[in-house]
Amino acid sequence: MNFKLIAYILGIISLIVGGFMTASLPWSHPLFGQVDAFDWRGFTGTLGAILVSILVGLVLLFVGRDARRDRLLRREALAAVALAWLLATILGALPYLFSGTARARENGRIVRMNIFDALFESASGYSGTGASVLSELEDPNLVPRSVLFWRSETHFLGGLGIVVLFVAVLGMGSAGKQLMRAEVAAPSQTSTHEQTRRAAIAFGSVFVTLNLILTGLLLLQGLSLFDALCHAFGTVATGGFSTYNNSIAHFQSPAIELTITVFMFLGCTNFALLYFAAKGNLQRLIYDVEFRVYAVIILVATLTTAACLFFEYPEYRYNPLTALRYSLFQCVSIQTNTGFATADFDKWPPFAKGVLLVLMYIGGCAGSTSCSVKVIRYIFLFKILALELEQTYRPNIVRVVRIGQHPVTDPDLLKSILVYFAMILLVSVVSWLGLLALEPLSTWNGAPGNKLIDCVSAVAATLNGVGPGLGIVGPMANYGAFHAPAKCILTVLMLLGRLELFPLLVILNPKFWRTR
Repeated sequence: MNFKLIAYILGIISLIVGGFMTASLPWSHPLFGQVDAFDWRGFTGTLGAILVSILVGLVLLFVGRDARRDRLLRREALAAVALAWLLATILGALPYLFSGTARARENGRIVRMNIFDALFESASGYSGTGASVLSELEDPNLVPRSVLFWRSETHFLGGLGIVVLFVAVLGMGSAGKQLMRAEVAAPSQTSTHEQTRRAAIAFGSVFVTLNLILTGLLLLQGLSLFDALCHAFGTVATGGFSTYNNSIAHFQSPAIELTITVFMFLGCTNFALLYFAAKGNLQRLIYDVEFRVYAVIILVATLTTAACLFFEYPEYRYNPLTALRYSLFQCVSIQTNTGFATADFDKWPPFAKGVLLVLMYIGGCAGSTSCSVKVIRYIFLFKILALELEQTYRPNIVRVVRIGQHPVTDPDLLKSILVYFAMILLVSVVSWLGLLALEPLSTWNGAPGNKLIDCVSAVAATLNGVGPGLGIVGPMANYGAFHAPAKCILTVLMLLGRLELFPLLVILNPKFWRTR
């Protein structure tokens, strides 16, 4: 294990995190329209976090100064990626702690964030989950504007992928290729066929371009620069952090909702396909199997949910346009794992909530900012199941799995798909049982019957990067009610979902660190 090279990589990551933190400092000044007077608390807290990040980065660079940087083994790449996300999460939590950010106001008493709250919020931002413990986002005395901007900025860094950014900037030859493989783990039959560094730059250019376009569109619709940037970061990265307690419902604007819906959809589309479409090759996007299935799932989910609301939900009953408006936004938001809300879907009929719960475990396309299982894996899974079913009554037939016109002959790829589904199921069940065991019934304020489904939705929402779930973690609530042990479980789930399980799980195995 080349620990010096890993230290060098982590040092660069620390400096990148510290560098991006500086963009949140100006929002402490009244010149930028977010505060009436200079916010020394937010400014000094963020500045302290920047200095710590830079110091950690310099120390790690010193440790790894003699490392050979052109070669990185698969095992070292997995370690570097997992540790990079853990380090970024720890550093990202510092602005909340150093500025004394308040989680809530309870019975007239201000409740400051503790270390578990800060790590939860940081992991949620980087992983693009959008789950939060903050309940008073609109009060700058409780949540400094510089910290609120940093909170959304973690979506930008996490969506872009701090490791992808690192590879795009520094390249590192074959080492960069291994880092990209460890960072982007989802199987895909579509690739840019470019060198790793160019692929990272292409991914980053699409991501940044979408953010810029969406920011401009939101500015034209009356949002401030602060709100436009924060919501663009949360939309394209499919994160879901808003600057308002009621999320997108705060605006009560169909135009803003439609704009954000389109960009949530694009944020979960394979960025390689968007890159080719921007260069004039639109057919590659339209005829991609995964993209078409992804679009059909959203269409079917939207129509069935709208029909359910049309007939069963009193607020939208016999109002087709209203039912379609809210079902479209929420189905896109949940499947893309963004987690924005325009309505309290926790009050919707059981069937509609069931559809949203299923969408949490589907996700978007490979090569996008989406977490969750991803559509391509389900395509593989159903192809494998269909093949196995056929072989039960035609045991001598020989067929191969095809994705579109492309045969898939790699047995390791097919095995990895099945292993991934087994791991998702195992992690979900174990985490659910852990929440049930560790979280006291008092959290539910005399309604213990809700604990079972609320814990299921909390696990699904955090593991799949959605954010809001049902019940006490519904779209108009947050995760602040959970105690520290439960928050630790959910924090780990968010990082597991972002890294697609294996990079984080393997570093927990003692054999992984052995030389032989």
